[in-house]
Amino acid sequence: MKKLYKIIKSVIFILIIICGVFYLNQIFMRKSLEKPWDMGNKIGGFYNEVEDFPIMFFGTSHAYCSFEPLVIYENTGNKSYVFSSQQQPLAISARYIKEAIRENNPKIIFVDIQALLLELQEDYSVVHSYADYMPLSVNKLEMILRNVPSEFKMQALLPFVSYHSRWDELTEEDYHITFSSYEDYLKGYVLLKNQSENFKNNVSDTDEKLKKFDYKKYISENINFIDEIIKIARENNLELYFVKTPIYYHDDPNTLEKINLISNHIREAQGTFINFNDYYDYLNLSKEDFYDPSHLNVHGAEKFNKFFSNFLIENNIVSKKVADDKLWLKDLEKYNFEKNKI
Repeated sequence: MKKLYKIIKSVIFILIIICGVFYLNQIFMRKSLEKPWDMGNKIGGFYNEVEDFPIMFFGTSHAYCSFEPLVIYENTGNKSYVFSSQQQPLAISARYIKEAIRENNPKIIFVDIQALLLELQEDYSVVHSYADYMPLSVNKLEMILRNVPSEFKMQALLPFVSYHSRWDELTEEDYHITFSSYEDYLKGYVLLKNQSENFKNNVSDTDEKLKKFDYKKYISENINFIDEIIKIARENNLELYFVKTPIYYHDDPNTLEKINLISNHIREAQGTFINFNDYYDYLNLSKEDFYDPSHLNVHGAEKFNKFFSNFLIENNIVSKKVADDKLWLKDLEKYNFEKNKI
């Protein structure tokens, strides 16, 4: 009996320690609530949604700066969510798709291939961006074990390891914000206005690293995640489309060849690829529609999403429905006000 009592006390003690550590994680991790890059709301907010999203988008910042669920809803009556993160590697996109399936009930998914066009550097900020707001689950543990670089595994599991030095930065917000606090009326979209100073002033973002980038080797080393995503989609009866959202990337002369290498692999794997840069004439995009060489601002995003909405309907990807959800229409009004605010 004494032995059982000791075991019970030990278990309780361990549980208290675990709860304490996770509570410290919650306090010390950066909340990322400052717009427009409030990724805490955009990623964490997905887990607080109470409705299903038949359409979902995955990928890097190119996905969350391109797809506007509210505009798509206005034009098609179909609800969607952008579940992406900064410089999200395709391996992590596969994990995010699994999260979406576990949490939601998607039917159609779009994955931007941008992660294969530039050599992603999974540094401290990138790992925290995609890991911090994902609640602990078997999928997250597998992601950390198999996909997170070895030097960042511990901080991906326990953000407190990285953030313990934030004592002097803590505010009341840090003590009161919990996972249940996150919400995003834009449904994952990042609303960018105007243009970055470098882009506006024609300052090239190209550096020597990009010029030396061995893209053929990089693509060959990471193309297998395309196959993994196709496998996940087939196993879960998802309609899958790989896409390349519009870019204004004249600095990289190899962009077209990179896209061709990836699209050929997708076709060989019997997947579907759509390059929306092939529709520039229909989109009527100009430099003024881009925040920088590879991200649309809100004006460009509106052009793209109106075209994309029609593309969905005309290609029988979705059926047009009546957009009559009062909450979504209220959010749409808020969006229209925000995009026009100086």
